[in-house]
Amino acid sequence: TTVEAFTPATGRAIQGATSHHLGQNFSKMFDISFQDPADTSGKAREYAYQNSWGITQRTIGVMVMVHGDDRGLVLPPRVACFQVVIVPVGLKANSTDEERKTVAQTAERYCACLKEAGVRVKLDDGDQTPGWKFNYWEMKGVPLRVELGPLDIKKGEFVMAKRNAPDPKAGKVTGRDATLVEDVQGVLEGIQKELYSKALAQRDEHLASVDEWKDFSPMLNKGMLVLVPFCGEKECEEKVKDKSKEEAADVEVAGGLKMGAKSLCVPHEDKYNFQCPCKCIFPDCTYSAVTRRTMFGRSY
Repeated sequence: TTVEAFTPATGRAIQGATSHHLGQNFSKMFDISFQDPADTSGKAREYAYQNSWGITQRTIGVMVMVHGDDRGLVLPPRVACFQVVIVPVGLKANSTDEERKTVAQTAERYCACLKEAGVRVKLDDGDQTPGWKFNYWEMKGVPLRVELGPLDIKKGEFVMAKRNAPDPKAGKVTGRDATLVEDVQGVLEGIQKELYSKALAQRDEHLASVDEWKDFSPMLNKGMLVLVPFCGEKECEEKVKDKSKEEAADVEVAGGLKMGAKSLCVPHEDKYNFQCPCKCIFPDCTYSAVTRRTMFGRSY
């Protein structure tokens, strides 16, 4: 089995996780055995059947490619090292010591409250300007920035800036001091759902069911993943790879990648197997007993 990820910027798939049935190969090699329950004498041994399961670090790279933008990383809250950064704002050269003290104490209280609630939070009370801090933490991909200044404190409010919002101004949300934890957790959960929904929509927009070879390469060259009837033979897949590479040589390809297509997986869900033809998609293949569509695409 395999879990295939997709990067819409390049139109390429990448394997994120996989499992393999190893059979008895390694158990025989390392003598991993157990008493055969079918043997009444208790002397017979049977070698174990093994599986291998793994999720690789490349999933981190996929996350960066799928969610990142020109300003830097965009991290989903559930995996971000810091989910929230608190940045004091609105302090000027003529701000009083009392104002500075109030902002500092309130920022520390916010940080403590959020930590107690299980939020991974960082208070940036360094000497740099707020603008410098905004840019720094945006590059780091911290999902949510909390801005807190003297005027906010007087109104019993604070401002939350969502990292995933394309327009920084449109991505600002006002929270209430009295409901600090609930407001922050609510926005974080919203960011998580927005990132997932956007990525899923982009993936779905790049899926196409193709029944005939004449449509295979054109769809592939648009950066699509194609669901096709396929015989499953290694020889036939090599021919698909070579022919799709050849047909991409003289045309414009999304992402600029003129490599051949390979089989990625056979999706379990029936919604990806709509009206699957019996005939393998490769023109020269005579196999006509296909029952499920195979996903093909360009891959890392």
